[in-house]
Amino acid sequence: MDATRQTARQRALPTAPELSAPRRRLDAVCAPGYMGRKRGEVVRSRTAALQMHTRQWIGTYSGKGNGDYREELACTLQAVTTYLEQFSLPPETALIRLDGQYGDAAVIAQIMRTGMHLVTRGKGYQLLERPSIQQALGPPTNFQHGPEKHRRGC
Repeated sequence: MDATRQTARQRALPTAPELSAPRRRLDAVCAPGYMGRKRGEVVRSRTAALQMHTRQWIGTYSGKGNGDYREELACTLQAVTTYLEQFSLPPETALIRLDGQYGDAAVIAQIMRTGMHLVTRGKGYQLLERPSIQQALGPPTNFQHGPEKHRRGC
């Protein structure tokens, strides 16, 4: 699943007394949102689900503005569940890879309730501090250290 936001390009509309009132085609699917640069941009959100080894589209869902990514996720999970039922596959065989704006604890909990497995990059690493997660991960096997600070030598 990939959740993205896209900015709609807003060009200047011609205004003249002999022209009809200007109307933007994207008004039906876009609304003011926030893309990280400036507030009030006209954007739309989109969540797409793709079955990886066959490249089949399972579904795509969108919303005006920043959208409701949790609702889009619920629709996508329903489509994945229907896909699994169609091929008589249990939910445990599904591996959901989340990209984009997903990755918080509420989303992970929503997917775990379905019985499906997931791979994601979290928005925050405080989730890794939970004892149940620490137990599942086991003890660390390797430590990474940052580059050494400026070293003075001969």
